Amino acid sequence: MYTLEDFNRRDTNNQASLTAALSWASMKYYVENDPPMSDFEFDMEFKQLQRLDAESGQVLEGSPTQRVGSDIQGGFQKHRHIIPMQSIENVYSDEELQQWLSATTRQLQAAFPGEEVSYTYEPKYDGLSISLIYTDGVLTDAVTRGNQIEGESVIENVRTIINVPQRLQAPAAPVEDLFAAPSLTLPHILDVRGEVLMPQGAFDRLNAEKAAQGEKPFANKRNAASGSLKQLDPKVTAKRGLIVNAYGAYSTDADWQREHMPSQEATLALLDQLGFSHYTESRAFADVRQLTDAINRFNEVRIGHLLPYDCDGVVIKVNQRRHQEFLGLNTTFPNWCKARKFPQEAQSTLVRGVTFQVGMTGHITPVAELDPTAISGSIVSRATLNNESYIRQLNLTIGSYVFVQKAGEVIPQVTGLDETRNQAEAVSTTPIVFPSACPCCGTELQKKGEYWICPNHHCKEQAIQRLEYWCGKDCANIKGLGPNVLADLYDKLDVASVNDLYRVFVVEADAYEPDIFHANYADVLQEKLGEGYAEKSIRLMLDGIRQSIPTLTLDRILGGLGIDGVGKITGKLLAQHFGTLEAFRQATLEELTLIEGIGEVMARNILEADLSDYSCLWGGDERANALGAPLPFCTSYQAAQKLGDALAGLTIIFTGTSYRFKRDEIKEFFIGHGAKYVGSVSGKVNYVVTGDAPGQNKLDKARQLGVEVIAERDFYEKFGL
Repeated sequence: MYTLEDFNRRDTNNQASLTAALSWASMKYYVENDPPMSDFEFDMEFKQLQRLDAESGQVLEGSPTQRVGSDIQGGFQKHRHIIPMQSIENVYSDEELQQWLSATTRQLQAAFPGEEVSYTYEPKYDGLSISLIYTDGVLTDAVTRGNQIEGESVIENVRTIINVPQRLQAPAAPVEDLFAAPSLTLPHILDVRGEVLMPQGAFDRLNAEKAAQGEKPFANKRNAASGSLKQLDPKVTAKRGLIVNAYGAYSTDADWQREHMPSQEATLALLDQLGFSHYTESRAFADVRQLTDAINRFNEVRIGHLLPYDCDGVVIKVNQRRHQEFLGLNTTFPNWCKARKFPQEAQSTLVRGVTFQVGMTGHITPVAELDPTAISGSIVSRATLNNESYIRQLNLTIGSYVFVQKAGEVIPQVTGLDETRNQAEAVSTTPIVFPSACPCCGTELQKKGEYWICPNHHCKEQAIQRLEYWCGKDCANIKGLGPNVLADLYDKLDVASVNDLYRVFVVEADAYEPDIFHANYADVLQEKLGEGYAEKSIRLMLDGIRQSIPTLTLDRILGGLGIDGVGKITGKLLAQHFGTLEAFRQATLEELTLIEGIGEVMARNILEADLSDYSCLWGGDERANALGAPLPFCTSYQAAQKLGDALAGLTIIFTGTSYRFKRDEIKEFFIGHGAKYVGSVSGKVNYVVTGDAPGQNKLDKARQLGVEVIAERDFYEKFGL
């Protein structure tokens, strides 16, 4: 399981470390709406990874440099976009923006001599992108960005958003506007692009409701908008107060698009006529200086928190659509627009002290205790300091003033000293000293690189965090077992491991015989836990822990074992590959590294992991199970649908883009026909099947090892598939 601790320990000069870190950060951003770093940090480290890839001459499996981020979470039907819904490339300085504007203008003037080249700007909304599909003027679908090629249909939820037109009405008479057509008929298909946002007022109300119900509030409006849009019950979405701001449109009717949306300026005017909300202050600028001045004025409004929605920059677009079409798209971004990201909001505050947290893997993380300060709409009183090296590099001390920002507008981080304020106020400081012993269990710490680690696997804090992860939504999904409850179970019921959890709440519960003092086992637990634990809450624990046994699947079990770097995604890869828990326990280093997405570092973590806390899964621990036999967990993976045996006994790897399948369908197809599907080339591979643009590294290694390389169409023909 890859954790925040692992992320904070990343080595930006190590290709494997940076690949793993940015893959995890991408998943946290797109899937969990919980980014661990700012967009700026991600982009800079992404470019560093591209440099490392180029220097090494190879790209590691699962590298984010070879794929786009995806917000597909499951639970909704997938829908392929009519036109790819690409992201926009960021620039972080006026110099970068001016270079792009100058180069683009020169390119367009050369291609279209005598034509005016102009640009528009709009807010870079911080929400969730949406594609609204209108068929003959009627809203028929609403699809998230997803992986840019396909997203998830959330039409029923979008229908509840009050400012989204359900039916488009063409103006009955010409509108007196530069861009209004003399007569307007709607095309068969109109694809309106927009951003789902949560206004500040709705955000405040929602978080107040969550706080009143004892629930964790949303960290920011983007998370709140995404979580609200992807509710399985549209009635919940309807109560959240979402809005959609439109920023573009396309039609499959090229002639209609050319006539009615010849430019971005005209497109926004048309959207206004059709009843869509959008940013109304923008216009086309042929003078780049005037464009820059307008952007700077907009940023002043943003900094003053005068916008009703979150925004972290502006999007600059080439205005004329024919110019956009000439510049075209690359594999990830449009070439005709750029996002100018503004510097993050930072505040100066005082470091009152430093505490040290023990992570699940024993790593000690320093946390600054700050004078409370408002940053990006919330009060911050604590911020991570990452590690001892980070503290030395920034020369941080207790009693000094520091600048604090929110990484990704979520996680507070100390970014440096406020030297001006420290000198002006003549602060008195003391150095930050790492403890020599674990702040939880007192075990002497060990130094590993730049990190201090508690080597005691049975340290209370580590044990509680392992239990919390097992009980979380990605594994056993047992409600009500948060860190405070688990600490009580540890102290009062001797629950220090997953084994103990099932021993106390299942095995001993089954063996209990009522006596004159206790009518049932819940009474025994209630007496031991003491005040604050009603019989109802204990019953919920008993039922939840027992019910997790038949409902846990092998992929969730493997993802919940507390192995460094192995979480939900890797757990599924392991389950698909090995099929059974017993086969996984017999894995070798060579076999593990054949699995796509698992490198040598993760493979060694798996082999070296201490899994004694989980022996209730396979038996042999009499303390966990009085019978010494495994509890009836489901330890076999439900494989992909059986399609046939044509590929039985073969080990296959696919590289490139399939003409026949989507990326996530290829593996299931080969496995369904009996093959073993792997992610890297070895002497055990029978065929390397190639689609369009196959990976050169895989081809070179296949030829080196004498593995047969075969084109995708030829392979299907050979085996009658």
